[in-house]
Amino acid sequence: MNREESLEDFKKKVVKALAKENKAVFEKNFKDNEEKVRELIIKGMKNLIKRAKEPREEKDENKIAVFQFELLRINIVNESYKILIHGYNSLWYLDSDPIYEEIDLSFLFEPFIKLKEKLIKEKRIYMGKINDYDIQKVIFELTAKCYMSMSETIRNLLWNLDEEEWMKENSIGDFYTVKWSEYQGKSETLFVMDNKEKNIKELLELKKQPEEKLPFVYTVWKNSVLEDGDLAKQNMLFINFKGSKLKNIDFSESDIVRGQFKGTEVKSCIFTNARVIGTSFENSKIEDSDFSNGDCTGVDFSKSELRYIDFSNSNLKNSNFINAKFKNVSFEGANLEDAIFSAKDIPFINLTSEQLQTVYIDGGEEV
Repeated sequence: MNREESLEDFKKKVVKALAKENKAVFEKNFKDNEEKVRELIIKGMKNLIKRAKEPREEKDENKIAVFQFELLRINIVNESYKILIHGYNSLWYLDSDPIYEEIDLSFLFEPFIKLKEKLIKEKRIYMGKINDYDIQKVIFELTAKCYMSMSETIRNLLWNLDEEEWMKENSIGDFYTVKWSEYQGKSETLFVMDNKEKNIKELLELKKQPEEKLPFVYTVWKNSVLEDGDLAKQNMLFINFKGSKLKNIDFSESDIVRGQFKGTEVKSCIFTNARVIGTSFENSKIEDSDFSNGDCTGVDFSKSELRYIDFSNSNLKNSNFINAKFKNVSFEGANLEDAIFSAKDIPFINLTSEQLQTVYIDGGEEV
């Protein structure tokens, strides 16, 4: 075999199985240590904010606008597996004075140290046609893939980041974003916050942008009054309406996956045939609104006030209604598999015997 054939054979017969095995070990490590990872991330962000406070607090242009978690290749080479959390101003990579902290995640990536040793041992049968660079490239690619796969879980861990008291320091800009990336490379957005109040004109203006630019995704409309708007058939992943007042808004057939309506007043809004998967309406007040035929899988309606709501023929699987208040709410034909209700509400919400067999009943006290 020549070098090209040897490399192909090495990847097929040696790398593929070992990579799969070590990826599984990494995923188990991450799952078992989610809380530890969360604590390290939060500690890193707090340290970054603390460092930024004194010299940058009085200058708006130097406030942190981007928190970016970055995997450095050099730390893969030296097997330290530390990542950086950078604090950039609004200029991002053009910030001439960024600050950073290190976060040690070596306990997650230990499998790749052993993988490298195994690959070095196995390459010997190829009589010099597989070199150390080939091994390092395999480790780079697998490590980066596993690192980037963490983003979804980290996104969930930081979902209510704006409610943390330590995120309300003056050294953080009114608009900030949190990203997960390789060092100055491909990045994924984990969280976005914009504390500026906005109006319906600004919201509807986004409809003029090309769909491929995803104009609504990750946008923030916190504490805003928004009335009378057609937002049907829009991609609104991770959109945030926390604490806002929404009236006469048409969200029908829109994708509002992992949206935020926590503490929001929703009146006379339409969500028919919309995908509202994993969205939070916790502590919200929803009135005269239509969720019929919608996909509301895993939606949080806990401690919400629901008045004159139509959930007919909607998918409410795994949704949370603990300590919600109900008045004239229709669940006719709705899928309530594994949905959770407070025991006190069951006699009054007119569920069918079939639906009652599929729900969970929480016996906790009303709060």
